[in-house]
Amino acid sequence: MPFDILVLTCLAYVIFLFLVAFAVERRAAQGAMGFLRSPVVYTLSLSIYCTAWTFYGAVGYAARSGIEYLTIYIGPTLVFVGWWWVLRKLVRIGRQQRVTSIADLISSRFGKSNLLGVMVTVIAVVAATPYIALQLQSVTLSFAVFASDAPAGWALPNRDATAVWVAGGLALFTILFGTRKLDAKEQHHGIVMAIAVEAVVKLVALVAVGVWVVWGLAGGPAAVVARISAMDNPDWALQPGRWFGLTALAAAAVITLPRMFQVLVVENVNERHLARASWAFPLYLFGMSLFILPIALIGPERMPADSNPDMMVLTLPLSEGQGTLAMLAFLGGFSSATSMVIVETVALATMLSNHVVMPLWLRLWPLAAMSGDLRGGILLARRLSIVGVLGLGLAYYRLSGGTVALASIGLIAFAGMAQVLPAMLGGIFWRGATKAGAVAGLATGFAAWGWTLFLPSFGQDVLIPASVFAEGPFGIGWLRPQALFGTGTMDPLLHSIFWSCALNSAAFCAGSILTFPDPVERIQG
Repeated sequence: MPFDILVLTCLAYVIFLFLVAFAVERRAAQGAMGFLRSPVVYTLSLSIYCTAWTFYGAVGYAARSGIEYLTIYIGPTLVFVGWWWVLRKLVRIGRQQRVTSIADLISSRFGKSNLLGVMVTVIAVVAATPYIALQLQSVTLSFAVFASDAPAGWALPNRDATAVWVAGGLALFTILFGTRKLDAKEQHHGIVMAIAVEAVVKLVALVAVGVWVVWGLAGGPAAVVARISAMDNPDWALQPGRWFGLTALAAAAVITLPRMFQVLVVENVNERHLARASWAFPLYLFGMSLFILPIALIGPERMPADSNPDMMVLTLPLSEGQGTLAMLAFLGGFSSATSMVIVETVALATMLSNHVVMPLWLRLWPLAAMSGDLRGGILLARRLSIVGVLGLGLAYYRLSGGTVALASIGLIAFAGMAQVLPAMLGGIFWRGATKAGAVAGLATGFAAWGWTLFLPSFGQDVLIPASVFAEGPFGIGWLRPQALFGTGTMDPLLHSIFWSCALNSAAFCAGSILTFPDPVERIQG
């Protein structure tokens, strides 16, 4: 497959998405919503959960750990099957309180506290940074796969430069369709429709590769089942602790990740759409996960031993001379990555402008509020926030070296946003929850996650000296990042999830029990 054809196809695809988003924005502006209010579009927009991690990284995850990759799909499925308990309440509260982000929800619940809004925003930005880096990594890797056999003029001598170009293009698209105008509901119909189109593309691409692998390479489903039964890989052994922990983590992520909250709550135009999504979205996840294991099983048999399993969806068709299928797989991975970055940056930019940039600006220049029209300032703040968020993703990509397995990066982000869950659920279901408890829980959980998982993800001697990993800070062994309170035998991920969430919940409950809500908190509760 010539690399220039890949570039032209990619540009044509991006232009197509531009046209779709532009046409839908025009229809929405004219009040001709029609199919834009369809539950099908709403359900497909939820596919934003399936990023490059689930398109590329799930195959690598399955190749390394067997069917443990299913936990990433089981968690959201359980949440949506039980939608009546949490999701319906979130959507209803979002509409009644005119909530525009997860930071806005928690801030509004606890006495309209901007301090909590800032804390949730900071947690979201820091947790999203590795995830945005993951998308940039996946796109640059997929370009590099095609460029490896390309003529010298098309080669990619510098992946970092490619990541910059990709981030720049995504920033342009997001600014054009995410910050064109201010809307009281913060809904972006053009982006939602573009995401729905990309949802179809990535599902078709992954299923196409899977069907080709099962019937074209493996010899049919029976042969695949026989190979799975004959597998004797100790790394594939089921670990109940990891299954429970990862399933719970994925369930928490589907309602706390900024992009999921954006499409699930903010972009919802009809509460009844949740009833359709409660079975249609799990069905979509089933389609995305159906062929992961066969690809992870057959791919290593036909690829060189040093092949990157994360890119097997793309490299396997290329190695077998299936250029058209490889192109489709590339577009599927490209859709998975770009849709996530676009919605995530829109959500984060809204949070940053509402809770950080504009309050700071009005405090420093109070006369600006006297003008009465702050729309220009808000739009500028959001555009700068989009550039800043993508810049942070690029910085993480550079610092981490872009060598960490895709699934590992995604789990870091999931664990970070899980720190918002106690304050969210506690605020919804417990009237006695207070602002002091929420502040204590968020601060404690964020600090524990950062110390035990986020900072160690950069590697030893980057942000944390190797001596601290071995001996602890100032020689205090029970404070070692991956052996907190002497629990060094735990899996590093489960270790971080357990301690950060446990300390978070304990601080939240203790703070709420020991303090009293003020009048605004009581009313909001």
